[in-house]
Amino acid sequence: MKQKLDFFIIDDSEVNNFYTEDLLEEIDFIGKIDVFLDANEALNEMIKRNTEGIKQPDFVLLDIRMPEIDGFEFIEELEQEVDEDDFKCKIFILTSSKHRKDIESFEKQLLACEFLNKPLNKEELLEKIEKHR
Repeated sequence: MKQKLDFFIIDDSEVNNFYTEDLLEEIDFIGKIDVFLDANEALNEMIKRNTEGIKQPDFVLLDIRMPEIDGFEFIEELEQEVDEDDFKCKIFILTSSKHRKDIESFEKQLLACEFLNKPLNKEELLEKIEKHR
């Protein structure tokens, strides 16, 4: 039996969150799923966990187009708080954008390991999860 994997979904769209959470719930080895509409709330939770030595989620599905702070700003702030060599959480960028600027920003950052287009495809998501387990 595969170890259960915990996820954070961070997206300001309730519809996207519902779809993504529903998709994850169809996968038998998915454990706890925490959903955040507010990126700052999720960032504060991850920083708190880092500071207190609490296990981070195994994966984060992070939208890049959000109010207040976007996904790349989220990653920049998180990079300042964690040691990237010890940070085991895998961050997947979610976007409906295929702008070159977004791809270049993804390539420059250190913590996110995948760039996925919305709406998510279950088979592609499973492939990426397996790749980074």
